[in-house]
Amino acid sequence: MKNILLFCYCLFQINVSIGQIKKIPKESIHFLFTFKSDTYLLDNDFVYNLTSTNDLDPIRHNLAFKEFKFLNDEKVGYLKNASSGIVYSFDGKNLIRLDNSFDFKSQFRSFSFIHNKMIFDFGGYGLHSFKNIITYFNFAKKETELFNQVSSIKESPISRDRLIAQYKDGTLFIGPGHGIDVDIENPYQNASFINDYWKFSFKDKKWQKLGAGKINANYPYDVLYDFNDHSLLISEKGIYELDIKNNLLIGYPNANIDIVKSLNKSNTLSSITYNKNKDGFYLIIDKSTSSSEVLFVKKTDFLGSNKTYDKLYNDSKFNWIFFTFFGITFLIFLIYIYGRKKTLIKIINSKIDVLRIELKNEDFMVLKKIIDSHPEYINYSELLDLFPEYLGYESKKKKIRQSIINIEEYLYQKTKIKMPIFIYRKNIEDKREKQIRIR
Repeated sequence: MKNILLFCYCLFQINVSIGQIKKIPKESIHFLFTFKSDTYLLDNDFVYNLTSTNDLDPIRHNLAFKEFKFLNDEKVGYLKNASSGIVYSFDGKNLIRLDNSFDFKSQFRSFSFIHNKMIFDFGGYGLHSFKNIITYFNFAKKETELFNQVSSIKESPISRDRLIAQYKDGTLFIGPGHGIDVDIENPYQNASFINDYWKFSFKDKKWQKLGAGKINANYPYDVLYDFNDHSLLISEKGIYELDIKNNLLIGYPNANIDIVKSLNKSNTLSSITYNKNKDGFYLIIDKSTSSSEVLFVKKTDFLGSNKTYDKLYNDSKFNWIFFTFFGITFLIFLIYIYGRKKTLIKIINSKIDVLRIELKNEDFMVLKKIIDSHPEYINYSELLDLFPEYLGYESKKKKIRQSIINIEEYLYQKTKIKMPIFIYRKNIEDKREKQIRIR
């Protein structure tokens, strides 16, 4: 009796450590997803709750399509076909079709996310081409529509699928993916890993490049999007966590690559899901030539406990700031060297727009008149004409003198000019007439 109890206890402990195991045919339709605290397995006919402690009956789904995606907000989950067009809501018990559409077959392996309570997709592959479009599901029309982008093609990311991506705080961030590098020979016969990072603002509908990537991943690889609000890149070369918004690359040097090699590849991106509540992963692994099984693995057993930290991409903004600072400094140096040789009139002319704003209107008109006559002298009588007719001769002369004083004080202060700005003389033809010009 004691031996029986001991055996039951050990069996219970094993089940707790590895979670529920369910065998499935290797080539069958299967898809793992997590909603709230529960993880589900979808097969040809049913949806199974793998984490519930209650003995729940599986949910018959009657779904016609064979490749799936799942995403959710705080309250509602959405199950959609992998290539866009068909959308179901899911509350943990019921699947309700929301669309009045069909399988588009145009955005396989796109990045799906929820923005402003609407379902969006970026990128993907379909109809013999990679995509860099953004589409959204219009709940009112029950149709998928194209989202307008202002950026030109040259100012937008290269089309890609199976991409690293992140949606955070109302902004879409995308990273490397599988696509066409137009700079190589035979690009359409040699799809490659596009290694750069971008962000998209829904406010101005424009793209901004963030930088060039540092990691590389050979096809095939998997991307898990619901891991700590980051992407988890899973490949036989390594596992990496990517936070695009904060330019952070987290490496897991002790990750269990043997598990990665055993992951079922019949439906790529469908063989793994992360359950935050249980702090572990549900995986579908191949056990033999004909069968696979669902396995629960604790996070530390899959990723290991060690982490490395690095920048995810070379920050083009930082480079821009650096080169801008360097360029401005160099320009100031050139201006300083060149400025030492500049004449007084060139210095004043270079600041004419600032002078127009900061000087009083009558002072600027006097200065402009003198500048226009340079290098010739101008008679004071011509400057008198700048003032209203109702002013007397002496009043106009006082205003001219005051304007010249104001101009000199301003230029001494703003331009650091130390030499006299104006020179004076009597008119050669009429000694009674006083003249002025810039030195």
